[in-house]
Order: sequence, then structure tokens, then C-alpha cells
Amino acid sequence: MVRAIKTGALAAAALSSFVAVNASANSPVLNVGSGRFTLTITGFVPVICRANVGATSVPAAAGEVSLGTLEEFCNNPNGYEIYADHSAALAEGSLIVAGQKVELSDSGSTLIRKTDRAGIANSGVTLEVPQGVSSAQISFRIVPL
Repeated sequence: MVRAIKTGALAAAALSSFVAVNASANSPVLNVGSGRFTLTITGFVPVICRANVGATSVPAAAGEVSLGTLEEFCNNPNGYEIYADHSAALAEGSLIVAGQKVELSDSGSTLIRKTDRAGIANSGVTLEVPQGVSSAQISFRIVPL
């Protein structure tokens, strides 16, 4: 029985070598000996997007506070947007993402990055906390376009 498996494996390997050598890069039709068949390969890749920031808790003090690194990944070919969702107490504050200052909006949701293609990036994030803020929340979300 082991011999039959080895023989079958060798025959399959020989056939695949023959097919690979005789396959045309421009056509999905393959000639195998005197026979002919069409090989169609279809794949589906799910869209996966995520945005994470290293810091889970930072001191509540006015001034600049490092939130760590914003790690973003999105394989959507049309791009994505990253938003900072924050409490109203931070409306007068701002974020510095990869050296670019972004003013936080009064609405509680601020667009901090938009791209028209898939991407992977790691950027330093600093929160500029306004005076008088003793407690606040901020989170990041990514939206495929």
C-alpha cells in the first residue's frame, strides 16, 4: 500500500511538472498530453482594517501626553479613514500624529488620517490636553472606504 501511494505521488508530481512547463502565461487553457482543460482560480480576500494605540491610561494633566504608537493596518484597496473619538472635555485640545497637528473637533469625532489606498503604518501620537481637564476619554477607529 505504501508503494502505491509513492507511485501515485510520483505520477502526480510528473504530471504537475508537465503541466507547469506547457502552461501558457497568457491563457488559462492547459494542454496535457492529447487532452485539454481549462483551469480557473478565483479567490476572495476579506477587508481587514484595524487601528490600535499603545496607551490605555495616561495621567490627567494639562500639556502634552504621549499616547504611544498608532498602529494602523487596512487592506482595503479604496483606502480608509482613521477617526479619534473623544469626550467633550478634549474639544479644545489637539493630537500630534506623525508630526502633524490635528485640532480636536467640538463634535467629539475628528478625522485624523485619510488615504485612498491600502496601507500599514506606525505613527507616534501625542495628545495636547487643554487646561482644566481632569478626566477625559479618547479612542481611535478605522473606517474602510
